[in-house]
Amino acid sequence: MGLLTIEKNENLNDTSQNITELEEQSFLDYQQEIDAAIERKALQLNLGSGIMKRNDWINLDMHPREGTLTMRLPQGLKRFRSDCVRYIYTSHFLEHISYPDEAGELMQECYRILQPGGVIRIIVPGIEKIIRAYAEDDQGFFAIQATLHPEWCTTKLDHLMYALQQDGEHKYGYDFETMHKLLVAAGFSNIYRSDYNQSEFENMNIDNRSLKDNHGRYLSLFVEAIKDA
Repeated sequence: MGLLTIEKNENLNDTSQNITELEEQSFLDYQQEIDAAIERKALQLNLGSGIMKRNDWINLDMHPREGTLTMRLPQGLKRFRSDCVRYIYTSHFLEHISYPDEAGELMQECYRILQPGGVIRIIVPGIEKIIRAYAEDDQGFFAIQATLHPEWCTTKLDHLMYALQQDGEHKYGYDFETMHKLLVAAGFSNIYRSDYNQSEFENMNIDNRSLKDNHGRYLSLFVEAIKDA
């Protein structure tokens, strides 16, 4: 069964139509590989992959790159039929789309396309951690932030706001409570914290954001959710 359904819209402006056509061709280029993985019940999607492509995964990103399926998210996931994906991985992408609308739609689509028992792993900046460090005046924490942020970040608030906004590139920030709320609204019920490369699912242990704070804790927030079987 084919996975691609595109309806042409004559009212699209030239730019939007060109992007849609690029996505259509990219999906067609990957369709045989996708269908074969579905037959094996082994389809794995890496959403918002950027330059961090994973072997044996279908890497999706809105920017055309070699070895990447060009796709705008969340809307591009509508090309996949329901219950066809075994694993979904997304690292430091979710904060780049609007909340709650786009983020909510993305999680709903992920829930829809996951197989029963399928798993999503989400990694985002640990905003709660920097807020706690700000409130506790944790100078050691911010000394590490100074090595990661632009030179103009010289106060604790500079670092907090940069972590949250990143010069406008970040649209939202997450703690576990807010991520849990987002996933519950999408239909997930089995939701839990994880840590760097500590997934119980071997295929999911592909994290690369290993930065730690001055207490030896990873700076990112790691969350997994399993679709009910």
